[in-house]
Amino acid sequence: MKGMGNHALINKGVNMKNKQLFALKLKRQLVWYSFIIVSILTLGILTYLPMLTTIKYSFHDTQVLGFGEEKFIGLLNYQKIVNNSSFLKSIANTFILAILGLASIPIGFVLASLINNIGKSKWQSLFRVGFYFPNIITGVSVVLIFQIVLKANGGLLNNALSLLTGQKVTIGWLSDSRFSHLGATILSVWGSMGYSMLINLASLQSIPSEIYEAAEVDGASGFKQWLYITIPQMTSCFVFLFITSFINGLARFSDLFIIGGNTSAGRPGGTLQTILMYIYQFSFETPQYGIASAGAMILFILTFTITMINLKLTGFFKKK
Repeated sequence: MKGMGNHALINKGVNMKNKQLFALKLKRQLVWYSFIIVSILTLGILTYLPMLTTIKYSFHDTQVLGFGEEKFIGLLNYQKIVNNSSFLKSIANTFILAILGLASIPIGFVLASLINNIGKSKWQSLFRVGFYFPNIITGVSVVLIFQIVLKANGGLLNNALSLLTGQKVTIGWLSDSRFSHLGATILSVWGSMGYSMLINLASLQSIPSEIYEAAEVDGASGFKQWLYITIPQMTSCFVFLFITSFINGLARFSDLFIIGGNTSAGRPGGTLQTILMYIYQFSFETPQYGIASAGAMILFILTFTITMINLKLTGFFKKK
C-alpha cells in the first residue's frame, strides 16, 4: 500500500511538472504571437474579409454597397460578363500585354550576363544601380516620361527611328490602336528589366565557379559554357521570374489607366483595357458591384490556374 501511495505521489508530481511546462510553453507562444497579432488582424480584415465579400457579391445583384436589398441571382453575373464582348476583349488584351511583358526576362538575363562578366568591381555596382533605377521611379512619373518618348510627332523614339531609316517616322505608339500594345510593352519592359536583371545576376553569381573551371579544362568554349552550364543552372530563376512577371502582367492597371486619359476605357480604341480596368469600370464609373465582383473572381481563377500549371510543368510538386 505504501509503495502504491509513493507511485501516486510520483505521478502527481510528474503531472504537475508537465502542467507547469505546458503553461510556460503557452506563455512563450502567446508572447511570440502578440508581436504578429496586429498583422494577422489587419490581413484578415483588409484582405480575407473583402475576398469573402467579393465572392458573396458575385452571386448577388448589388447596386449600392451597404444599402438596399441584395438580390441573389446565382450565376447570372458570370453569364453576363462571359457573353460580353468588352470583357472578352479585356481578357485578350490582358494576356497579350502579359505575354509581351515577359520580354523583360531575356533582356534582364543578357544584361546580368554582361554585368557578371565585368567581375565584382565598382563598375558592376554602377551598372546594377543604373539598370535598377527605373524600379525606384513612381509609376505615374514613368508614364509621363514615356508619353514624351513615345508620342507621334517629335517623340524621342520616332526621332531615333527617323535618323536610322532616313525617313520621317510618326508612329503613335500610345495613341494608335495598331501599335498601342507594343508601346505599352516598351513602357513595361523598361520599368521591369532592372528587377529581372538583379534576380538573374544573383542567380548567376550563385553558380559554383568549379563547374566552369572543369568545363574550361575539358576545352569548352565560353559560348558552350554559357549554353550548357549557365542556362540549365538558371532554370529555377527563369521559372520564378516567369510566374511573377506573368502575374504582374495580369494585374496591370495604373500605367494603362493614365495612358487612356484617367479612364477605364483602355484608349486607344479599347486596346489597353485589361480585366482590372473592366472591374474598375463597374466598381466606380458605372457601379454594378455584382458584375465587378464576378470579374474579380474570374481574374482570380485565371491567375490561380496559370500559376498551378506553371508549377506543375516545372516539377515544383515533385518529391525530392
